[in-house]
Amino acid sequence: MLVNRADKLEAALSSVGASRNTTPMISVVIPSYNCAEFLPQALDSVLIQSYSVIEIIIVDDGSTDETRQIVQPYLGRQNIRYVYQENRGLPGARNRGVEESRGEFIAVLDADDALAPTALEEMLHAMSDSDASWCVIDIVKFWEDYREIQKTDLPKDDLRIAILNEDFIRRAMFFRKAALQRIGMWDASMKMREDWDLNIRLISGAEPFAYVARPLYHYRRRPGSITTGSSEKLFSYTERLLAKHHKASADAGDTVLRRIYAERMWDLARLHLYNRRDWKRALHCVCQSLAYDFSFARLIHPILHRLRLAAH
Repeated sequence: MLVNRADKLEAALSSVGASRNTTPMISVVIPSYNCAEFLPQALDSVLIQSYSVIEIIIVDDGSTDETRQIVQPYLGRQNIRYVYQENRGLPGARNRGVEESRGEFIAVLDADDALAPTALEEMLHAMSDSDASWCVIDIVKFWEDYREIQKTDLPKDDLRIAILNEDFIRRAMFFRKAALQRIGMWDASMKMREDWDLNIRLISGAEPFAYVARPLYHYRRRPGSITTGSSEKLFSYTERLLAKHHKASADAGDTVLRRIYAERMWDLARLHLYNRRDWKRALHCVCQSLAYDFSFARLIHPILHRLRLAAH
């Protein structure tokens, strides 16, 4: 429950340069690919928001299910638009939604997720109070009858190094449109790990963020979704991200990134080996790791681990 909501909202609108006759519009972009079963819940969670100056842009990313039929009852509303495109993946669908948007602020909501009723209002307040370019929030992760609140643990040290070391952000889905455009929006070639990639570029680009320590985003974990799909693809896109950011900086002479790149490639080697039994990819990652930061301790750790297991 927000305290003095009306007063806070008036202050927020004033701080973003709004007059009493105009209020900033929030464009809510909902990409959907074969999510007809869950899309109404996402839409309804936006329609009941405490902040009502919104438009909703549904980007149908080449769905082959009943998505078009499901959205028809919603399209009579003036603030809801439906856009169809051939499948381009989640980042490409988000970008299309931003391109179609008219709002000063962009919120992105996956079609199988939902927002808390005051999410947009609370994020707008936080952004306005701090002149931030984007907003970080906590999430409720749920599946079947299980629910778990996951909080963002903000690092105290260098944010750029921290975000390159790991994606510490639970959810970032609210942005000033101008900030997204400045950094080039989502990389459409990153079909997975797209959020980590965006977070790296936002922080590296010195775009300030606000943090609302509340679970305003309800994230559904379900079999067959992008994040729970092929581990091979996940590892592949992780390696692509590491090459794009970490390896590139290491090759340019950044000694800190050489070490981080080596550690992350070692982690990938373990995942390839233990999760997929892919010795070829594991060996490639090991070689990259040792080439960029040779560590005798890292090299003998698996041997020592096996010896400890054998001793027990």
